[in-house]
Amino acid sequence: MRIAVLADIHGNLPALEAVVADIERRSPDLVFVAGDFQNRGPNPREVTKFVAESGWTLLRGNHEDYVIRQSQDSRVLDISDYYNWLPARWTANLTHDSVHWIKQLPIATSLTGPDQLSITIAHGSKRSNDEGFFPTTSEAKAKEMIGADPPGLLCVGHSHLPLVRRISATLLVNVGSVGFPFDGDQRACYGLITWNRNHWEVDIRRIEYAVDKVVAEFERVKFYHGAGPLAYVIRRELESARPHLTPFQYLFGPPLRAGKLSILDAVGAYLEMPQKHIEDQFIRVFSSLHPSQIFRDL
Repeated sequence: MRIAVLADIHGNLPALEAVVADIERRSPDLVFVAGDFQNRGPNPREVTKFVAESGWTLLRGNHEDYVIRQSQDSRVLDISDYYNWLPARWTANLTHDSVHWIKQLPIATSLTGPDQLSITIAHGSKRSNDEGFFPTTSEAKAKEMIGADPPGLLCVGHSHLPLVRRISATLLVNVGSVGFPFDGDQRACYGLITWNRNHWEVDIRRIEYAVDKVVAEFERVKFYHGAGPLAYVIRRELESARPHLTPFQYLFGPPLRAGKLSILDAVGAYLEMPQKHIEDQFIRVFSSLHPSQIFRDL
């Protein structure tokens, strides 16, 4: 038995196309899209159409929930909140005809493996699509998230950080992100898991694709206009393969809400910050928070 698990495509069509070509060469028995195929990237309509017609098993990630929310209620609380929601609102406008069926998608699915133990595929965890397994997640927290009936194999996404780890009787595989990896490696990432000689073999696949094509799409589809100034922060995520929306919000959200900075000044200041400075400031300000709290809304 061989299964392919994709997660966090985030509207990145060139990355998805590269991964699909690799999957076709590997001929898995089953393919799962573990949520967050929408939002963040410039081609949500094309990606949504592709996965809807693929015949693969689809799950609903937290970003699908964000898009659903923006398709129904675009009220915002403050200026920072307004700009944070613009990418999801832009995506909702492009994919409004998909809202009904996406609402019906589950956040997790299970099947029985060749060892007669269960296999669970989820976006974040079986209980929530808004929490994730990180390299720093403690064993106690991981066990809590896995739950009282642990599967033999658990495949997830959400964190954009690939991970293979055994938690008691469960083999945990975080398959990383197709469209926006956050481990410093620009290449698209997905998981290929094969049952071989009474055990699971995990291959975290890294696939080259033309990142510059995605940057060109930002211009072609007028992403900077539709998704607002944070589109430039998203572009930095794409090009650096590091998270930036969350650090931006924590570092510049307070002065934005207080009216001390305009959004353009905040984005401009953030984009001038070196990566190490961002990480040092972020860690200094939020050293008391666990990464699973800091990045809960990835």
